Amino acid sequence: MRRGPLAGTEDPRLIRGKRLRKTEPLPLRYQSTDREDLYYHEAQTSSLSWGADEWFWTELCLVDTYFGSEEKHKTYFTGCQEGDGFDPPVGGRFRMTTPRFDPREYFLLKLRFRTEQAVTEYSALIETFNSRMDEYARTIRRVFEDDNKRTNTRTISDVIETAQLFIDGISGITDAWDTFSRTELVIFTTYLPERSTWPTYINIIIRNVAELDRLRKLLLIRRDHFKFKLDSLHTVSSLSQTYTGNLQAETAVNQGNDLKILTKMTVYVAFPLLFTTALFSMDFVRPKYPWAVFFGVSADIVGELYDCFAAELKESVDEV
Repeated sequence: MRRGPLAGTEDPRLIRGKRLRKTEPLPLRYQSTDREDLYYHEAQTSSLSWGADEWFWTELCLVDTYFGSEEKHKTYFTGCQEGDGFDPPVGGRFRMTTPRFDPREYFLLKLRFRTEQAVTEYSALIETFNSRMDEYARTIRRVFEDDNKRTNTRTISDVIETAQLFIDGISGITDAWDTFSRTELVIFTTYLPERSTWPTYINIIIRNVAELDRLRKLLLIRRDHFKFKLDSLHTVSSLSQTYTGNLQAETAVNQGNDLKILTKMTVYVAFPLLFTTALFSMDFVRPKYPWAVFFGVSADIVGELYDCFAAELKESVDEV
């Protein structure tokens, strides 16, 4: 984890238009009180020891990172004689003037210091991330439905994805150590030199791996918590959409019923009245008792309306 700005810390090396090592912003910047511009960087460390025997061997250690300080790698040897300086494979923890000639001891030392480095890096990263997750979890504790922009859904998804990325990275280290300790560790516990410090190195490595596993379990708990919250938001959103759909369907049915009643009113009321008015307006139609005809038409309309609404009422009762 490094502070921004991004332009000063990301890997400038490109392969087919993509950066060799990825750099991503640490989530929840604007949901935290610190609001620091923090980024996490991909890094890989590879090491190989080989030789004919314990007296003739070679060590290769490839540390592939880029955090902006790599251009200053010569500081390991500043002011030193040729062949002197701090030993890079062990992270500069001791000088090359006091080399470890036994390849097994050197391998354990290198593994000890590199696991310590992994614990330091992951602890700073995950503790900061966990603090941000804790703050964000408190703010959305009473939030049961997302907004129209799905702000919390997208934020929680980013948190889950980042947590899973860290979990996978730590699991790669702990699983590799578990496999190594079951199959290869016997090489370092058999025929030990007198007053050997190797068991101490091994115990330190075990403690470092255990600390990494603790951080991994912390992330697992956080990931599961946010997964549950995300599922809750999805459930409420689905129920809200179902309710809205049912409400729209009910509105459509009511509008259809209203249109049906309006049509019947037009047929049974408006048309007879308009027809009667038009008929009486003709010069050749002059009934002797026009009011009697009018009341007769009105009675017929009332009868039709009664039959119409009686049928509607019967349909409603049958549906209930």
